[in-house]
Amino acid sequence: MTGVGDCGKIVSDRTLPRVTDDRFACSWESVTPPSPSSGPSPPARSPLAATGAVVTAVVLFGLSAMILPPAGVILLGGLLALAGVVVFRGPRVRSSLLVLASVLLSFAAAEAFIGVLAQPPVNRDVVKSTVPSTWTVDDEIVGYRPRPGTTVTATATFGDETVFRRTYTIEPSGARRTPGSKEGGPTYLFIGDSYVFGEGLEDEQTLAARFAAGLRTSAHVVNLGVLGYSPAHLVRAIETGAYDRYVEGKVAAVVTWITRLHLPRLTGDGGWLGSSPRFVLDSKGKPVFTGSFNEYRWSHPAAGIDYLARTHLASVARAVRRDLEHEQVPLYFALLAELRDKVRQRYDAPLVLICDWPETVAEGDDDRVYMPYFKDIQALGLPMVSVRRILGPFDNWKNYAIPRDGHPNQRLTDAVAKELLKILGP
Repeated sequence: MTGVGDCGKIVSDRTLPRVTDDRFACSWESVTPPSPSSGPSPPARSPLAATGAVVTAVVLFGLSAMILPPAGVILLGGLLALAGVVVFRGPRVRSSLLVLASVLLSFAAAEAFIGVLAQPPVNRDVVKSTVPSTWTVDDEIVGYRPRPGTTVTATATFGDETVFRRTYTIEPSGARRTPGSKEGGPTYLFIGDSYVFGEGLEDEQTLAARFAAGLRTSAHVVNLGVLGYSPAHLVRAIETGAYDRYVEGKVAAVVTWITRLHLPRLTGDGGWLGSSPRFVLDSKGKPVFTGSFNEYRWSHPAAGIDYLARTHLASVARAVRRDLEHEQVPLYFALLAELRDKVRQRYDAPLVLICDWPETVAEGDDDRVYMPYFKDIQALGLPMVSVRRILGPFDNWKNYAIPRDGHPNQRLTDAVAKELLKILGP
């Protein structure tokens, strides 16, 4: 076999040295046939084997998503991507899998690190169950509400320890039963979340019941607290007249309990809030109803992805927390002002706040951050009971909360009711 050199000369297929002649400005390349001793090339992966590996990885990942926590799913994804570097051929595929594995494993490490640093919630590892298991119904106005005419047995356990076992009585009207409430006389509407509802308390231990017990005259006291509500639910209910059916006679006052724990709920950061009302601020700083969170996330997929990331990944939640609060805090106070105005317009009654926001530094960095907002709450010009003043030193909180759960106990509802009676009752 022969070949043609760089200068068009005929050369044999023997190995020739590279020769450069300045006179001809010409070079020769060696032509070396493969060595018989080189051995066979490694066999290529069959398409069937590659497909099987992909299917196996997808199945494992899907099962893990149903069983493992988000950090575990990410870790498994990183390990599967790393395994793919070994299984698959081709530099581009292997490089891509290596990058993916690096990203996922880094995320998993960050999740584990932040999980160690994060202060666990008070009710961590407390298991709650109810009989019946589902006792809410869908509501086109506020998303969900208690099922009318239901008696609920609620149990909370911590390992082998029973934290509480209570009975919640939901009247045919949809309000929680309030012993001491009487027909006729002025109406007091208690609206809000689990603090107002009285999670972990019997019917007669709730704030509304303790307030009714302290009144010297007959009054219609209505407990409209619902687990997981926020000021957005309350504004939407008031402006649509959802609470009107509970009014008997003149409304003497509308009472609600506010806490900074409501902030994430204003952006729908809770698995139970998908059907709940979503508000945003318009150009004048007024809250405007835009539909439910589910409707918004389906129409804006990027918002849906953002929500999933910050609610399922601790590293993302920690990174965006303060930035997100810059959106939540103005909306929070705008909703409180709107609630005040709606109550005045619809019921010609005052809105009374039970305030759980910090006035002074008691809990550390968080109190330093949120303390300035207490002045914004005072600027609303509303009658107010300060929970922090009742609690006193921070170490005293354990005497006013259900152990391991963190919700107000009867000692706290008694103390708050006593302060409310000074403002509203004889």
